[in-house]
Amino acid sequence: MGPRLCRHANVASPVNTLEEVRLEEIFQQFEEPHTNVMKASHLADAMQLADMNPECFKVEQILEGIGNPHDFTLPEFKQRMKEVHDALRFLQLFDPQKTGVLPRRTIATILQLCRSNFSEERLEEMLKNVPCNRQGFVYSYMVPFLLRPEAAYDLEDPKSLAQFLIDANIRLVRAPYLYKLLRSDRCMPRCQEAERDCCEVNGTEVSALVSHQEVAEWALGRRQAMIISVSHAWETREHPDPCRFQLELLVNCVALWDAAYVDDIWIFYDYVSLFQFQRDTAEQETSFRRAMGNMHMLYAHQSTLTFRLESLTPDETWTARKEDSTYKVPVYHLPSGSIAWISLRDLWENRVLYLSRGWCMAEIEWSAARNIPAQNLAIDGEPGIMTTAKKVPTAPEVFEERMATSAFTHRNDATSVVRLQRKIFHEKVTSRNHMKLQDLTRADMVELAASLPHFQNLKVLQIHGFRAGEGEANAFCEALGSLQLQKLSLAFAPRATGLAMAEALNHSCSVWRFASMTALDFRYCHMGDLGAKVIAEVLKGNTTITHIDLTSNGITDKGVQVLAQALKNNKTLSALNLAHNKISDVAVQALQDIEERILTNRAAEALDPPPAKSKEDKGERADAFPGRPRIQALADALKLGGDMTQIDLQRELLGNEEIKVLAGALQLNRKVSRIDLSSSHPKITDAGAKAIAQMLLQNKTIITINLAGNAIGRLGVEALAEAVEHNNIVREINLDHNGDVETEALLKRIRTRCEENQRAIARVMVETLLEDLKRDSTKRKIDLSHYCIGDAEVQVLSEALAGNNSITRIYLQGNQITDVGLEAISAALLFNRSITHINLSNNQIKDAGAKALAQVLKQNRSMTYINLSGNHIGIGGMEAIEALADAMQENDTLLELCLHESFREECQAEKRIWERCSANQAAQARAQSS
Repeated sequence: MGPRLCRHANVASPVNTLEEVRLEEIFQQFEEPHTNVMKASHLADAMQLADMNPECFKVEQILEGIGNPHDFTLPEFKQRMKEVHDALRFLQLFDPQKTGVLPRRTIATILQLCRSNFSEERLEEMLKNVPCNRQGFVYSYMVPFLLRPEAAYDLEDPKSLAQFLIDANIRLVRAPYLYKLLRSDRCMPRCQEAERDCCEVNGTEVSALVSHQEVAEWALGRRQAMIISVSHAWETREHPDPCRFQLELLVNCVALWDAAYVDDIWIFYDYVSLFQFQRDTAEQETSFRRAMGNMHMLYAHQSTLTFRLESLTPDETWTARKEDSTYKVPVYHLPSGSIAWISLRDLWENRVLYLSRGWCMAEIEWSAARNIPAQNLAIDGEPGIMTTAKKVPTAPEVFEERMATSAFTHRNDATSVVRLQRKIFHEKVTSRNHMKLQDLTRADMVELAASLPHFQNLKVLQIHGFRAGEGEANAFCEALGSLQLQKLSLAFAPRATGLAMAEALNHSCSVWRFASMTALDFRYCHMGDLGAKVIAEVLKGNTTITHIDLTSNGITDKGVQVLAQALKNNKTLSALNLAHNKISDVAVQALQDIEERILTNRAAEALDPPPAKSKEDKGERADAFPGRPRIQALADALKLGGDMTQIDLQRELLGNEEIKVLAGALQLNRKVSRIDLSSSHPKITDAGAKAIAQMLLQNKTIITINLAGNAIGRLGVEALAEAVEHNNIVREINLDHNGDVETEALLKRIRTRCEENQRAIARVMVETLLEDLKRDSTKRKIDLSHYCIGDAEVQVLSEALAGNNSITRIYLQGNQITDVGLEAISAALLFNRSITHINLSNNQIKDAGAKALAQVLKQNRSMTYINLSGNHIGIGGMEAIEALADAMQENDTLLELCLHESFREECQAEKRIWERCSANQAAQARAQSS
């Protein structure tokens, strides 16, 4: 059991104090020339010189327990030697028989004696998952690790982040390694396997994982990199991404970021970056525990970005892989003690949704603590839509309640998550002086009201776009009263919200009078005259406010007069914006009075200017988005988040080098389908075109490329022509205005191949659609626009539609449909009673097709909208249009029939069609109102 100790025993002190001079002499013996560091491998030899007997108590394990990830400077060496010395002392006291293990109760006693401020809850958290033998005894080499003071890391300083990564031996993943895994159809490996793997970077083979030396160089500004932390679900207990779904999503996005930015991309993905089960050494266990103890650093540090993968593997993919007996996943196999290939159905499945998982919710919360919203992105949804991005900091007590109902693989992880959340919240609260939020819901406003009283150093609060009712507005204004804000911006709110906020401010301003405020921004807040009254009341006794913006608030003459009256004795206001309000000539005198007062105040300020304010006083931060853009437009688009499918770079002046990088990224990306590289300032030449051609040999998702207005010559066009011969996906390559008259034959070859691809895709699309119609009787819409659909496909589709009673809308614009196709559709409409809308604009339909449709309109009573604009109807005469006009006189349901982009009033037949549609619309309106 070891000796009994009183609380005042100095158990952490060594038997004899290590002499500083002696340690310096030992360090000098092992110091590397010209580096001022000692390699970690010499530590055991240094211990011998210090008479610390390295043969006792398994010192190698003690070194692993303390942590020995990198080389030492002299101060680090002194600290490490003292920690080893203390560890030996502990083992002498508590394990005199040198058994190598201690009961958990003894470990707890040691911790309580040395850290009396630890709660029972914290002690239990520290002891969970500590390596034990089969009898449940803790390996004694973990004692020094447990006793080490918790490191304090800063969330702003890059050096602090680097120190954490090094201390915890966290390994970041190079982006090219993920590319390699995807290309070779491999699942992501554990950290233990990945650290032995390699990848190619700029033609050189390097380790798959970033070294600690590289991380240190990054922190010192000697190496440029962007660090991306991935937040994701674990879809099985043994492997987070057994179907490689997350890997593909990640590569789709990371490859584009890699092209958009000059800097290297380093990724934290827990399965590859942290040592996973089974951790075979004390060093691996120590690394894992240190990482988990400060996991928030990776998601909240100002130098990192968070990529959220919120989707799970689609059900159809998951089911197919489970049923496929040949599909295996490499995971650690405990019985054999090695990596084994296991069927998906034999893994421990976990299909809990992302937003129901405790760790995922914590990572969202931590990521929201950064000052730039674009550093926290969902990369697997619609671009620009960040519905689950955390906008408002959550108070610790509210967060703790949520964690009580969130899913954890290990329930006791909730305690660690709550502790880290409390830690990061208070760290950010004490340092944050500027908060900018946007698009807040009523629920967000409630959370913000609960959090604001904690932000006692906040100077600037900006909220652009928000909703609030009476309760939320009152709670928010009450919370504001506890702060000493200098600038408050509440802009872009609907009318009901603005009025509720005006009422709440009207009540609150009698309690707190904006005593520290210098600027108020209520643009487009729709507070009306009540808002003007609130501002007037504030101004009567305020001596600090200099700027007020009340643009577009619905303020009338009455509100302006109230403001003018309040400003009569004001000495400080120097700017008041009342643009776009409801002010008439009645308030001219009031406006003149306001202008005179402001001019007087400005003149006085010029004579006695206020003292210059520091950056902190202004509530401003020097936060900058990590990374140096290579392609600015792409970088800006990526900051919107989502799974990008279109790239528009037509205004970006891209040269061949940028195109080569982008083409390399698109070789990996499996989502982008359209890209616009057209230019009015030719920059892309044959070299860039060849890079795009090389990309087309591998990419299977891009369907259109716009290269118009560049400087591509014969060699570039020839490369593209060769590439499209081996690509069956691309449907259009626009090479207009590239200036080489000798390439017409090559351009025709490209167009012909693209048209062949279009027709082949159209056939597949129609076949797939017909199968869907057979399986799904609830389908309401068919959209085959711009798919090069011809008459043959339309005839097959029309046969299916004749007996269908679920489809209501059909979109076939921008295809190659002629009279034959429209005649087939018209025949189907004689029997179909569900279709109401059909768009056939921009096809090749002439008079014969229009006449066939006219016969149908005499009988069909379901159609309400038909678009035939952009065709060739009426070119040979007015007979077809007259037929349609005659048919409309017998039709009382069609509400709109478009023949041209705009109505031609001079055409009597078209005028008759328009008049009949208008009459049908009026009749329908009367029927609905009655």
